[in-house]
Amino acid sequence: MVGLSELAEGVHVYLQPPLICYSTAGVIVGERDVIVIDSLANAVMTEHLLAEIRRLTDKPVRFLINTHSHFDHVYTNHLFPEATVIASHRGREETKANRRAQTKHDTLFAELFPDVDLTGGRYTGQDASFSGSLSLHQGSREVRLIELGVGHSESDVAVHLPDEGIVFCGDIFLNGLPPLPLEGHVTQTIANIRSLETLDAEIYVAGHGDPGTLDDVRAQRIQLERQFQRARRCFEQGMSYDTALQALAGDDVPVAFQRPVVLASYCELAGRRPETADPVSRSHMTVLQGIAAEARLLLARDHVG
Repeated sequence: MVGLSELAEGVHVYLQPPLICYSTAGVIVGERDVIVIDSLANAVMTEHLLAEIRRLTDKPVRFLINTHSHFDHVYTNHLFPEATVIASHRGREETKANRRAQTKHDTLFAELFPDVDLTGGRYTGQDASFSGSLSLHQGSREVRLIELGVGHSESDVAVHLPDEGIVFCGDIFLNGLPPLPLEGHVTQTIANIRSLETLDAEIYVAGHGDPGTLDDVRAQRIQLERQFQRARRCFEQGMSYDTALQALAGDDVPVAFQRPVVLASYCELAGRRPETADPVSRSHMTVLQGIAAEARLLLARDHVG
């Protein structure tokens, strides 16, 4: 399905296939305005999202919230010209840095993802930032932004609607895909998932894939804990990164998704930052390339099943 699905009165998720570059978005319609959670990777996607919003309401989009600074969640911020765009303080700084490296990003992406259309997309800085938490109010509805910090990215944010029991998780939760501490923070990603669990919500909206439940979120945390424990045993036995990856190749997690976890685990245990931590780098993009190919296989398998 591609389009809006209602989760509660006035609260919707915009769904796309659970693939790299095809993220979800949130749409919260209030008494006087609309809050959107995350922009999308190209202009066609976002124009379709905006058309879907216009089918719901003629109220203006007042706020656009970025759950983190990766391109597929911020790349069409500029197509919401009337909205105040909000990120965590770290997320805003990251987006500004990525914007300065736009040419490098474009060159690498065109080389490694020739079939992916990013037409009309670019890094655009946010208008406002926060640290800790921030609450927006639509009449009686509270929309609570929670800074989780480093994890999947350097700047993860969850958006909690406490009265509705809904959490928009960004990429801390990926439904239908294995967990992905892409920028090298495994234990912190685990801690962030635990933070999501403590919210005890009814619905957890994944950054990619369909919404899930508390059980789905918990299962992803348990899986990542298991991967980290196995990688740590390999590290403590003195295995090289490549040997550890081979040792874990028979696990139920595809190698493309094992690679960033094993790399991040080894770097964390050795006290250094992995090369993949820079989202505008060949290392980061190459990991994404493998994950994108594996995600297509997983999606095809699920459709056959």
